Amino acid sequence: MYYQLWNFFLKEQEYLTWKEKIKNHSQFNKFTWQKIKDFLVFVEQNVCIKHQLGEAYNLEDFINIAKQNGYILTPEELAWFVVTRKQIWEFLDLAQKTPALKDKLLAAKNPKQFINIAANYGYSFTVDELAWLLTDIKASPELVPINNSVGEIDTVSNYGKIEIGYWIWLAEEWGLVRPFCHKDQPLVFLSQYTDDPFLLDRCFLPKSYFMQHFVSQNL
Repeated sequence: MYYQLWNFFLKEQEYLTWKEKIKNHSQFNKFTWQKIKDFLVFVEQNVCIKHQLGEAYNLEDFINIAKQNGYILTPEELAWFVVTRKQIWEFLDLAQKTPALKDKLLAAKNPKQFINIAANYGYSFTVDELAWLLTDIKASPELVPINNSVGEIDTVSNYGKIEIGYWIWLAEEWGLVRPFCHKDQPLVFLSQYTDDPFLLDRCFLPKSYFMQHFVSQNL
């Protein structure tokens, strides 16, 4: 199923085409974002439907299968969701690989400045879209801890091993992301890190998140 989404929207030419098509969208909102998230969760819980979507020959078939299961989606909505998320991930990945860019983003005074910097590098997304994705990431049990080169535990997504703690606390400072922790224990508990004092109340955030947050409050 995920290969189909990649094939329809994220292959090189398709990605460039859809990226241009959704560039100046105005009809998509949080409701659209949540609807597609709910659809993907529904699919993950239904192996048969996931298989059917994975066999979809074209985008029209894919959307018809979704419709048959109660989800009315348009090509533009799916493209917006998938392509926007990819743009944000790619930009955060670029920032991780480019120290000067990362420093510039961490020094941004407000989210609009952050978005403008992204635009200068050719990435187009809104403040709201950034907030929705970072909130999804913070609430997701798919975040995994790894040890970096200095032995510090970092929280990364399972998408490209991008360190995400920096951007979560920055978004919290701006009021884009609520300062909450995971309320429920995930099905697969990360037992090897249960003794880490920074994982308070099953809050799967990196040690650097708390340290950076503390430092930022005292500058």
